[in-house]
Amino acid sequence: MRISRSLLGIFLALAASSAAAQNTPADVRDLVGARGSSGEAQLAARGYVNVGGQQGDDTSWTYWWNDRRGVCLSVATSNGRYQSIVTTPAPDCRRGGGQAQRPPSRPEFGGGYRPGYGGPPGSGEEHITLVCYGEGRRPVVESRPGYEWDNNKDHYVPKNRMELSSQNFDATVMVEFWGNTGRIRPARSLIPPINAGGDGGWWPLTDVSVGRDRITAQFRFSALNKPRVQVDRRSGRISVENGQAGFRGNCDTVDERDHRRF
Repeated sequence: MRISRSLLGIFLALAASSAAAQNTPADVRDLVGARGSSGEAQLAARGYVNVGGQQGDDTSWTYWWNDRRGVCLSVATSNGRYQSIVTTPAPDCRRGGGQAQRPPSRPEFGGGYRPGYGGPPGSGEEHITLVCYGEGRRPVVESRPGYEWDNNKDHYVPKNRMELSSQNFDATVMVEFWGNTGRIRPARSLIPPINAGGDGGWWPLTDVSVGRDRITAQFRFSALNKPRVQVDRRSGRISVENGQAGFRGNCDTVDERDHRRF
């Protein structure tokens, strides 16, 4: 598929911005590709502590916290080697959260209220806090070898062409629902360069529908970019879909007050 120069410029900017968003800290960049056992030893030697993770079909994700630097890492391991090491929000390492991240419109709860296990006594509202791990997808522009007819030489000549395709990557998404509203914190790699701007990485959810078996909602990156969110409450699966970009994964509930999953 050929694309015009103007569209090519837009997609190149998108690809560059997405690549920059998925940040691998300089102090661990050399560990990408390392074997899991030696990588763990190196991370520990550099001040990182393993705080948990999740196993997928062919990839496992572990989370490492560096208290001195205040950095949380998401490490994806496949075939016994570190495939990627990227920074991720502190709540993924069970740090942060609580008062500092409470949206202005969200009421204060006290007493026995536990996010993820229903609303405060007498409120009638269910509050659900989720951390979701999975695979994201974004558009990229790739250079592919090919041939093009040369009128001057009267034969085909080799020439690279730029094509639009998609790229998959490991990602983490956080979602909160309370009453008929909520908010979402997409992985930075999912955020397009052209966006309306979030609040500390969070975007408000609209059209929230919380059912017994399914939750649906929508949020807005821009006037033309409005991803749909769907959570299956039975399987714990989540999907965030918007054309060529999106995310699919599995979710865990989080006790926001105590930073515990269960």
